[in-house]
Amino acid sequence: MFRLPENPTRQQVLVFISNSASYGNLGAFIGAGFSKSVLNDDNNEIALSWGDLLEAASKRLNVDYNAIWKAGVGYPEVASSICKAHSESTKCDYTQSLSSLKREIAALTSWYPDENKREIFSKYLEYLSPEWVITTNYDMVIESLLTGKSIPLGPNDSLSSPNGIIPVFHLHGLRTTPEEIIISQEDYVSLFRPSEYRQIKLALTIKESTTLFLGYGLGDVNVLTALDWSQNVFKSKEINYPNDVIQVLRKDNPSEHPYRDKNGIVIVEVENLSIFFDEYIKVRDDELRKIQEEQEILKTLANQFDAPDGEMIDKFIDDKKFRADTLEILSMFSIYLISGFVSFLNKCIDETWARSRPDGAFGGYNQNLILILDILTAFPFNRFPPALFQTAAYGLQRVGYYVGRSSGKSWAAQDTWDNRKAELSKEVVDELKSIANQHGYGYVEHLVSTI
Repeated sequence: MFRLPENPTRQQVLVFISNSASYGNLGAFIGAGFSKSVLNDDNNEIALSWGDLLEAASKRLNVDYNAIWKAGVGYPEVASSICKAHSESTKCDYTQSLSSLKREIAALTSWYPDENKREIFSKYLEYLSPEWVITTNYDMVIESLLTGKSIPLGPNDSLSSPNGIIPVFHLHGLRTTPEEIIISQEDYVSLFRPSEYRQIKLALTIKESTTLFLGYGLGDVNVLTALDWSQNVFKSKEINYPNDVIQVLRKDNPSEHPYRDKNGIVIVEVENLSIFFDEYIKVRDDELRKIQEEQEILKTLANQFDAPDGEMIDKFIDDKKFRADTLEILSMFSIYLISGFVSFLNKCIDETWARSRPDGAFGGYNQNLILILDILTAFPFNRFPPALFQTAAYGLQRVGYYVGRSSGKSWAAQDTWDNRKAELSKEVVDELKSIANQHGYGYVEHLVSTI
């Protein structure tokens, strides 16, 4: 399942997040609500909302926050008004006031979780296993929780990191570099330039990932624009990877059932983030256990392909159900099994040739052809492993000489070809024609000419 259904259950959402983490394209978009969950409790209000942060900075700059017009305007405009008021009162240049505001914001966001909270939320993020984190926060709470596992990036950095390290991209700037903080109306103007890296990268990242919003209210026009671009500008007809947008929304009386909002975002309501993570951890543990069991099965099968005994080779040739089950597993996990299977298939084909050596033993040719046709019909063409296709095409060329009704030919093989050739997709037939032409496979060319 590469996308959640229109009305998913809570279990489906949690499993989908886990599957995306296992796939390797789960991203977390983290807002101020996350820092509040980590830092604040009934006795302490350490982390501040954007409005509270501007009010605290205004006080430090000796600007009357109550006198700033805030009705119907966004926080970037409020920040610009604070700078204007500071510039007028201190008789300094506006850019100096803006720089002062950014330095105060940097000082006010020196938040660090205590040991207990760090242990709890570090575990949460470890289980979440995001490939990347994008945050509108200036603080470094996330990096405190992902010590040794993350790298902080500012708005002028590229969203990339060393292997095994989670990039934490601070979309609005990082407190350690106050000059890059994006807070005023003027700062935001640059974000909407048509060729702006951040805007394009954000949209493409959402498009290529399952994006989980945590502690974020989707109120930033910059982010909403990226969401719109990911759905309408960077379109693709077919998605072959987990891709959806999920928002964990805090509510005092949360709904038990997820739902999609007007933008198609899946909303999961929770009383607090800890409840969500505790639910997720239970699901993630179950899914990881299933993955481990699956990997053990695949490992066993891969080892059997690498060093098959005669019994397994005979079973693959003679047992139709075993062969079908094996090919079904191969089609689902070909990336892990294909290398060993090609070698195994060649051994099976060699065995059919050995069975054909005695005089009159034409049944071996038929078994040979059945194996090849089963291979050619086991995969959608767009997911057909190239090495396996070449092996099958070469095998068809070798056995093709013996498919016919004249003396020395296998009538049973001819019957099999006549009965099953219609199963080959047009794409497979076209590719067989191309290979026959490229490599001079005359018997392949003859067989496909009868389709």
